[in-house]
Amino acid sequence: MTRRLKLRLPKKSNYPNSLKILNRAGRSAEYHQLVEASASAYFETKGPAKWLFMKRFQVAVDYLHQIGPVANALDAGTGIGFFLPTLSRTAKNVWALDYANHTLRYAKGLCRRLKIKNASFKQGDLTKLPFPAKKFDVIVALSILEHIPPKQLPTVIGHFKRVLKPGGYLIAGYPNEGDKIFKLVQQAEKIIMRPQVFKSIHDDKRKYKPLGHVAKSFQIDKAIKDKLKVINYKALPLNGLKFYSLSLNQKI
Repeated sequence: MTRRLKLRLPKKSNYPNSLKILNRAGRSAEYHQLVEASASAYFETKGPAKWLFMKRFQVAVDYLHQIGPVANALDAGTGIGFFLPTLSRTAKNVWALDYANHTLRYAKGLCRRLKIKNASFKQGDLTKLPFPAKKFDVIVALSILEHIPPKQLPTVIGHFKRVLKPGGYLIAGYPNEGDKIFKLVQQAEKIIMRPQVFKSIHDDKRKYKPLGHVAKSFQIDKAIKDKLKVINYKALPLNGLKFYSLSLNQKI
């Protein structure tokens, strides 16, 4: 019987300078890059929103357990590397890709402190995925596809398919953008629980302009289904109230 893979969550203290920059909300590009990489969401969100953030990782772990140990895995849009401690335990080799060198530095620092030695890091664009064909057994893309312009989604999923081995898997997770109830809840969470973040991301004088969420969930659904076979799907918190989608997809 395959040993159950467990979710291993990093702490603030595992990151360079313990992510103290999050305590100084403001206009700095460094702060806003970390907000966009979900550092604030991971460590400052509370209540039901906190449960939702963490539950998506647990569902991804369940999918990884279903797949079993693999040789090569890609964490696409790794951000600050929050999922790397878990992913590195089921893959012999892990590549962490992000478009921002700044957030990659935090991911590298995390791996150094946790002594994760099977992770490699690469700065790159998902629309120009810098890896050879048929390299990966599994790709994890959590909370990144909503940042891709809709017209470029087929290109990104096409690259995922290109670099996956035959029979390889894509684990995709993305919020229910485009839904009015989701938008209201999302705004309320920021205003009530993270007011400093809400204020800073609406400051027109900030030095860093985030990518934002530009793709709606139905557009992501279609791009994936056009290229890959959906093996499993889960809506969070439940099917009748979908705030976040997680799908397990396979290259056939």
